Amino acid sequence: MNITFKQAEGFSVTPSLFIAGWKVWFKRFSEHPQQWKYGKMPLGQSSDTLSALIRRKQRFSVEVLARMMVPWAYRNTSQVNEDFVEEYSTWFELTSLNDEQGNDIPAVCLTEKAVDYWNSLAFVVQDDFMNYAEARVQADIEAPSSDPVVLDDQGIELIGEDTYPPYVPDANASDEEFIRALVQWIDDAPYQPYYLKQPAGEAVAGWHDRLTSFFWPKPRIGYALYQAMIDPLYYRATELAKTVDSGGDWDREWRDMAVKTAVELFDVSGTPQKGVTLDNVHNVIQAALSEDFDSSAKMNSGWSFLASAATSHLDDKEGRLPMVWWSSRVASSVISRLDFLLAEAGVTALGQRFNDIGTVPGYGGTRPRQFSLQWPEGYRSWKSQIAASKLVQQIATILNTDKDEQGNRRYQAMPLAGGGVSDWTVQGVQTVLFADGY
Repeated sequence: MNITFKQAEGFSVTPSLFIAGWKVWFKRFSEHPQQWKYGKMPLGQSSDTLSALIRRKQRFSVEVLARMMVPWAYRNTSQVNEDFVEEYSTWFELTSLNDEQGNDIPAVCLTEKAVDYWNSLAFVVQDDFMNYAEARVQADIEAPSSDPVVLDDQGIELIGEDTYPPYVPDANASDEEFIRALVQWIDDAPYQPYYLKQPAGEAVAGWHDRLTSFFWPKPRIGYALYQAMIDPLYYRATELAKTVDSGGDWDREWRDMAVKTAVELFDVSGTPQKGVTLDNVHNVIQAALSEDFDSSAKMNSGWSFLASAATSHLDDKEGRLPMVWWSSRVASSVISRLDFLLAEAGVTALGQRFNDIGTVPGYGGTRPRQFSLQWPEGYRSWKSQIAASKLVQQIATILNTDKDEQGNRRYQAMPLAGGGVSDWTVQGVQTVLFADGY
């Protein structure tokens, strides 16, 4: 029996995902993380916005946990109450605890059946659901209002304060020359991954080593394991896209697979969506394949990930455009570095530079970052999605073709998760930018 949220138009999650979220919430926000099986969590029922609850340091509550389970459109609406707990008494038990002022407040704990059920799951299944729950904390957190929501605030130095770019083009240089300077800067700058405010592994430098040090959503899921996790989803997404590209129709099995693939991609990226229908999935894939910047198909950080996965097979197809995952992290990496380079070169207004490269709101780590120039908003914009994809494709081309003074390849080839190397792809580039933009 799934857990259904009536205030989110019946959106539901499996008990496995909710219990995994419960465990992650104890790990992240409780003073007693090891007591997650039998510890109490405040119910926290509230009609306030999600950002208001976070500002009042109410992350550790069933209310906030539930809101992070549902799509962004419902995150400013209360999702739990005592009736909700009673309805799912198989998994939860209503209790109470004392707050900081000594007042008795409603609280919730897991039932023995919930603990037994979790313990009965295979470790690999537990790991999958823990990853999905952890991604809810680490991902772009969208809500109906523009108020910032920061669940994961393990920041590092702001861009430009840690290292200076090795090369700054002249103010009149082409956009491509500024992209080339960005590529060189990322290659030169040290990168220290962080997790829970602590360094995760050694600091590295260079595109190659940045990619091999990648993890999502936690250090134990490194580059190789992450690729193993998403490869089956990318395969299904690309097979769906190939049928659309050829003008064919999905049969019944593939229609079911289309929705299932999209939902699992949203789970992996921590961006649950409403309206995951066959038509919406098809429209997003069609718009991505046709580079339709006027499309009315859905677009945000989650749908952008679907567009990226579905077109990832186009890297070696001349004249075709693989889509980048234009999340707030990728956008922050690209725009903050370009902004710094342009400002250092003496550029005071974008004018016609980097047309349609737009910002994506995101909070956590070092986001949002301060810009010197006025960049347009690219949130939910197919124009920005396509322009950003072309820019990232340029980055991949530079990484694959630029030579040093001796005529040798300037940048190391892209490491493959299973061993060996290849030319850089849009997916490989976006993975490095995703980490850089945190």
